[in-house]
Amino acid sequence: MSLKYQAPRGTRDLLPEELARWQWVEARAREVLERYGYREIRTPLFEEFELFARTSGESSDVVQKEMYRFQDLKGRDLALRPEGTAGVCRAYLEHGLSSQGRIHRLWYMGPMFRYGRPQRGRFRQFSQVGAEIIGTLAPGADVEMIALFVDLFEAWGFKGLTVAVNSVGTPEIRAAYAASLRRWLEPVSEKLSGDSRRRLAENPLRVLDTKDEGDLALIEERKSGMPRLIDALDAEARAHWDGVLAGLQAVGIAFEIDHGLVRGLDYYTRTAFEVHDRSLGAQSTLGGGGRYDGLIGDLGGPDTPGVGFSIGLDRVVLMLEQRGLGPGARPGGVYVAAMESTRDAAPALVRALRREFEVAIDLESRGFGAQMKSAGKSGARLLVLLGEEEWARGEVVIKDFSSGEQHTVKRERLADALRERLGRPVATPAP
Repeated sequence: MSLKYQAPRGTRDLLPEELARWQWVEARAREVLERYGYREIRTPLFEEFELFARTSGESSDVVQKEMYRFQDLKGRDLALRPEGTAGVCRAYLEHGLSSQGRIHRLWYMGPMFRYGRPQRGRFRQFSQVGAEIIGTLAPGADVEMIALFVDLFEAWGFKGLTVAVNSVGTPEIRAAYAASLRRWLEPVSEKLSGDSRRRLAENPLRVLDTKDEGDLALIEERKSGMPRLIDALDAEARAHWDGVLAGLQAVGIAFEIDHGLVRGLDYYTRTAFEVHDRSLGAQSTLGGGGRYDGLIGDLGGPDTPGVGFSIGLDRVVLMLEQRGLGPGARPGGVYVAAMESTRDAAPALVRALRREFEVAIDLESRGFGAQMKSAGKSGARLLVLLGEEEWARGEVVIKDFSSGEQHTVKRERLADALRERLGRPVATPAP
């Protein structure tokens, strides 16, 4: 039988058995971000289309090909968010965060949307975690951002990561560099893909960000003669670049300079970085980020420096699954089974226990045998049996499924007995 309704192409359902690893990834991320002193911010899933067009760049793939753009019932031009930084910067301005402190460390986590070709680990609705430092031009902010990125992946169990860095300069520096890059590419322009020929005319740096395999091979073939952006840096940009490299060395982060790294969004300035796991081969990029010193000014605010990154969590979870990394076995809970004469008392006991423990119970008033079968399938570690004679004496039976042992305890000591068997601290009576 074919189903009438299915999840739209490029989206998926995350079922309960899959979510344990997702929740572990998210929890570990929150722990690291909080230790770094970052505060969570949540922005809408959709914004005005112009916000993303202005920040991502009209010539970017995000705007040209990937945006989920629509009009609402009042004709407003809106778009589902393709990335998180633009919304964070808009919120920073709208709520006057600059008046609440000079430097803000912010993080976000949630779904983003891009219309791309779905493939393993890549979806049209995907989840990201990202972080931003807004308010300082110091190279130390760039270093902290890269260190935070690496520490997140190490908290998830990744090792031996490669940090690739470059400086994309200022808009003025990029304009001069773009002319040099165009001259370098023009002799082979006819061999470029249609998209890259268009980019060559509009924004030559975009050619370096191509995903076309033919373009990549052509660039790699000619890479030895490619003009380098860092050679075009002025004294101020060079000092910043040198400060970032020195800072990375000081905190013990190994890096390599990638002269072709420009990142995919127009708002990047100065530092751009990506982090790779080279064991993944051609698709080694785990995520990246960079500095966006002109973005808030472009949105109508005062010139305010910022630096940030984003990480695609769908791919992180996929890689953890492939490597057998993630949460350990889920600790077993409690299953409460009742006899015919004690069934009416069971719901109140279960409600009280659920204030502290994970507790399951049969809802269909089935017989004892059916309840035991259900308890075995539930994954519970302990069974609490409300036997008729025991209940009349003010007692219940606790059975440990892992060892087979069972004991009778007074009802008033049930919570302590469960804590002992589940390895939780036992409550100390008040003096």
